Amino acid sequence: MKRWAIAAALALASATAWAADDAQALPQIGDSTRAWLELQSSGNASLGAVRPMPGEVAEKVYQRYLKSFEKEIPDKFDREQFVSSSGS
Repeated sequence: MKRWAIAAALALASATAWAADDAQALPQIGDSTRAWLELQSSGNASLGAVRPMPGEVAEKVYQRYLKSFEKEIPDKFDREQFVSSSGS
């Protein structure tokens, strides 16, 4: 009986030690977010020199932007307008 008590005590002690080690190894909630925010605010991950958009691309983007104002935004959208023609 004494051996069982000693074995149980050793098992309990090792389980407690294992749980304590495991709890310390787990990251805390929000650690990743704080690390990303720190990286962003420090500027260490920035590209350095700003690369401008080429003139031809910038012109196309601007023309597309202007074209978006040609049609009025409807007051409401019909639900059937968004149904695909595949029958699903």
